[in-house]
Amino acid sequence: MSKQAIINKLIDTHEERIIGVLKTLEDNIRDELTTLTNGGSNFNTKFAISYRPKIKTLIQGVFLKEANAIIKEYDQIVIAYQKVVKKLPIDNKFKTLQKIDLEVITQLKFLSFAGFQDIANRFLDTIANEVYQSALIGRSFNEMVKNIAGQINGVYQRSNENAINRLVGFIEKNRYSDNKNILKRVALAKSTLAGKYGSDILGENMRKYAGLYAHDSLMKFDGQFVKYKADQAGIKQFKYAGTRIDTTRNFCARTMGRILTEQQARDLWQNRRWKGKSGNDPFIDRGGYRCRHSFTIYNPEWENILEE
Repeated sequence: MSKQAIINKLIDTHEERIIGVLKTLEDNIRDELTTLTNGGSNFNTKFAISYRPKIKTLIQGVFLKEANAIIKEYDQIVIAYQKVVKKLPIDNKFKTLQKIDLEVITQLKFLSFAGFQDIANRFLDTIANEVYQSALIGRSFNEMVKNIAGQINGVYQRSNENAINRLVGFIEKNRYSDNKNILKRVALAKSTLAGKYGSDILGENMRKYAGLYAHDSLMKFDGQFVKYKADQAGIKQFKYAGTRIDTTRNFCARTMGRILTEQQARDLWQNRRWKGKSGNDPFIDRGGYRCRHSFTIYNPEWENILEE
């Protein structure tokens, strides 16, 4: 399996796991609240104040535990990269991971986990405030539980469930196909789910932010690691790689397939504006949120090797 195929598979499975673990978190908080308050009959401000540490424990034990497991799988990107460079005619010291490389990888993972922690802390406050305010103003127990569910996983409106199921079924069946045309249709189906139907999830919720972060964190890890190793090996050229779909951003569509030096890539990225642009580094942020394109190492003499 190619490095890009591994990245695509990780992104898909990580987002699926985030959805699953947040459903578990929602269920656990609802069940614990129901048990500890005897179905809401003992729900009051004293309980609400004391409940915050229990929410924190659940978020850490469910959401952050899964986030940590997800980040450990970033090692698969490193392994895939090493398989590529071992074939290249470069100094052997750049084909194996040195102590400093392992330290860099650990630090990049730490930074990735910090982003999940930020999301956890933000929604710890949101959920704890919901519990306290509900007790303070006399909001019904059932209404509070409903609000918490929305804060974790969002609330759907007007979705065509059959259409969603058809898209999901097509993606599940074909997402690892070797046919490039089929993969383009898979990418379009994913974009439709995230765009047309993703907008049906109302409000600010963990699912929206954690799902997005699971995608972008992995892509940023890949971008940072590849650029770091390229600098080490003195690689001066990069190719902007990826697949074109209907929702491909302007920058990505115009840059795809181009061979650029680092400075050319930075100048091109800095001088263009497009919807969805984010961050401040082309090698890390690429086309913006949910972008799967990337700058890959390049040398015209290695072209056949890199395309294997």
